[in-house]
Amino acid sequence: MISLLRGIIAEKSIGKIVLDVHGVGYGVTVPLSTYYRLPDSGSETELKIYTHMKEGGIELVGFLTEDERKIFILLLGVSGVGPKAAANILSNISTQEFISAVSSGELRTKKIPGIGPKLASRLVTELRDKALSIQLEDKLPMKKGDLEDIVSALQNLGYTKNEIDGQIIRIEEIAGKEIGIEIALRETLKVMKKE
Repeated sequence: MISLLRGIIAEKSIGKIVLDVHGVGYGVTVPLSTYYRLPDSGSETELKIYTHMKEGGIELVGFLTEDERKIFILLLGVSGVGPKAAANILSNISTQEFISAVSSGELRTKKIPGIGPKLASRLVTELRDKALSIQLEDKLPMKKGDLEDIVSALQNLGYTKNEIDGQIIRIEEIAGKEIGIEIALRETLKVMKKE
């Protein structure tokens, strides 16, 4: 089982990268929370890996932090949640937010694409006790260049330069907060949707 990969990012597209590890290219699925914090193609990175066995082969799912991998594995323990749904959840809510929302039951009120009220209720019911026992360790602060990463993410999501420029002051304010890239991106998307 592959647990960790360190190598050069050979290819990068939304939700997927190819990591060149000494000449071998590993296709790795990554949630958006990891994807938007990865360096550019040609840069070295290290990913914590979850190896998912499926018909027709294996799928590697990569995370920048151990906390993301912990929550991903926790989610897979819930019936009806596969790797795609678990990665989707991590793409739309930070690990700290997830633990808090499950513990308080507020996950039922959060709007996560692809997660309906029934599944949200099941997640709260099945994971509440486990979530309370998880100790989160990783805190990734906002790094320089995150404003550029947020703007790039917005462009990848189909926002035009004019739409982004119209909200650039708000985007800069959000990027300046030390809240982590995934939360900053979510806050930015809320601002863009209000436009």
